[in-house]
Amino acid sequence: FIAVENIDSYCVLISSKAVYFLKSGDYMDREAIFLEVKYDDLYHCLVSKDHGNVYIQLTKKAVNTSSGVAMPGPSQQKPMV
Repeated sequence: FIAVENIDSYCVLISSKAVYFLKSGDYMDREAIFLEVKYDDLYHCLVSKDHGNVYIQLTKKAVNTSSGVAMPGPSQQKPMV
């Protein structure tokens, strides 16, 4: 555990291994996690501002199913919070 930030209707919990985005309410409930990004799966992080809102775009590594190797590519996942 490193830090917790409350942001509007959700909470961001930062640990030494992953970042968790949780719905407001009971932070002890695993069901509250709507996005979990492990640092091993993270390829890139971008912070942007638009009309007074701040967004974090997390680019997760894609897994090449033929070789089993995690690498960036066209099938990257880019959740934006």
